[in-house]
Amino acid sequence: MTDALKQRLIDYLPAIYQEPAAEDEPAFLEVFLPAFDQVLLGSSGDDPRPEKKANGEIEETEAEVQGLKEIVADLRTLFDPNRSPEEFLPWLATWTALTLRADLSTERKRRLIAEMIPLYRIRGTRKYVERLLQLHLEATPAVTDFETPAFEIGSHSMVGDDTCLGGGPPHFFRVILVAPLLKKEELEAQIQMARSVIELAKPAHTYYELEIASPRLEVGVRSRLGLDTVLSPAAV
Repeated sequence: MTDALKQRLIDYLPAIYQEPAAEDEPAFLEVFLPAFDQVLLGSSGDDPRPEKKANGEIEETEAEVQGLKEIVADLRTLFDPNRSPEEFLPWLATWTALTLRADLSTERKRRLIAEMIPLYRIRGTRKYVERLLQLHLEATPAVTDFETPAFEIGSHSMVGDDTCLGGGPPHFFRVILVAPLLKKEELEAQIQMARSVIELAKPAHTYYELEIASPRLEVGVRSRLGLDTVLSPAAV
């Protein structure tokens, strides 16, 4: 008898323990062990279960019960962010030193947990900040961390374009969010979330500027003001 066919604990015991105590009586263990069968092995719904009706009568019904054997067999799913039940995600996030935001969708929570450990390898970099923003936001983020070179005739001489007097500030980066389809309230929520994520992800000695931008007006391509374009980007 294979394990797949063994639905009772007594089936795992030697035959001597399955022999009846008397000719017309079942073996003691056959009477004693069924109480543990449901707990450990579960029930497929074939066994009748008593159910009390509204009038007080007892009716035999069939109910499927998941046993500890099946629960333990599925334990691995709790550690898989793509398969773990939603209520386990905050617990699973603690394994990656994360505290999940309540305003994130379930799908974003799963992706964030799945990618967090590999992201720690590039912690403190531009790509790290940018990817965290991508995992959190509905807007499209772009992070630039290059320093503006100092004024140099013949190389960098257009002030405000490719240079500034004295060079750009050190340890500075800029975050641009492109969100042409978000409503004002949604955009405000995205800005607040972006600032929260940046403050946690950026190196302590750095500072940044957050800018909200949408594609400029282009007839025939992006021409619906407030929907897919704005007249000019806005800085916040």
